[in-house]
Amino acid sequence: MRKLSALFVLALLVSGCQASGELIGRSISISGEATLSDPQASLEIGDLAAGRERILLNFWGSWCVPCRDEIPLLAAYGASAAPQATVIGVLYKDAAGPAAAAAEQLGATWVNLVDADGTIAGQIPVNAAPLTLLLNASGEVLDYQVGPFASLEEIDAFVSGK
Repeated sequence: MRKLSALFVLALLVSGCQASGELIGRSISISGEATLSDPQASLEIGDLAAGRERILLNFWGSWCVPCRDEIPLLAAYGASAAPQATVIGVLYKDAAGPAAAAAEQLGATWVNLVDADGTIAGQIPVNAAPLTLLLNASGEVLDYQVGPFASLEEIDAFVSGK
């Protein structure tokens, strides 16, 4: 009975986020954000694309078990021969200390934005982690996925739109 209740609650959380069909096409504003590796940074959306046309904006937390399971896949994707998107993390309801330790331990070497005031997450809204948005270099949402990726092939298909 507990498992059924937990599945029902999870389904409600996931469907609540997926029902937000108006998310596609929305522009996400990232302006003056600090990073885990540089609290004095002031990054803009254009700084994040790293010359690529697409950004994988991944909301995660060190407390989130599915997020921790997904990080090695995102690291492998970012290190692959020709990733089509730049991986960018956004801390979701997390403190910089635990997140920095988890990022180091799990290999999250990409830029991780510290969303301490919830400005970035509040634009979505994020109600579960992990949540990954596929953005163009201007910050427009092309697609999104609630929950972790299960394989590199799944990430490739998501980024390429297949």
